Amino acid sequence: MLDCRLKHACLVRALGVTRFPGYGRGFAPVGSRIKTETDTVAKWGNWHCGENKERFTGDWKAKTSSTLEPYFEGDAVRIVVIGDEVFQISLDGKDWKKSIHDDSACITDADHELVEDTKVIANHFGLEVVANDYVVGPTGKYLLEVNHIPNVTRFPEIWESYSKKVAEWCS
Repeated sequence: MLDCRLKHACLVRALGVTRFPGYGRGFAPVGSRIKTETDTVAKWGNWHCGENKERFTGDWKAKTSSTLEPYFEGDAVRIVVIGDEVFQISLDGKDWKKSIHDDSACITDADHELVEDTKVIANHFGLEVVANDYVVGPTGKYLLEVNHIPNVTRFPEIWESYSKKVAEWCS
């Protein structure tokens, strides 16, 4: 799990093996100024859950070193792999930041391509438990984030699967 703790370094490594990297990503050191005519998302820090990110168009100054990516239009989903079990969660929210914590987030049928991609990334990092966030949109599918310690308390079926995996590890 430690190989995947640092969110941005983990994403960079995952982009090397995913089928859905998206393009136009970059990096902005603290204090740098960015000017863009397209919707862009800046992300910083190691906190997940929709925190430490900002969407902008036009002039933007990095308050902290940040990764940059285009704003990918579409539906946000999370593929959760716990051993041999797989779940897909439709992420939702009141604004552009979609989250597992929104009351309307729900488990849906899994996208086979995203499941296979998540398993490749999990294998790359040696993880038995992982949750990848993707956007599925009109222009394609894009990996957004790798969660090496996914939220397992929001959905009872995921908690049950995770509890079984922990009991297996302990025995």
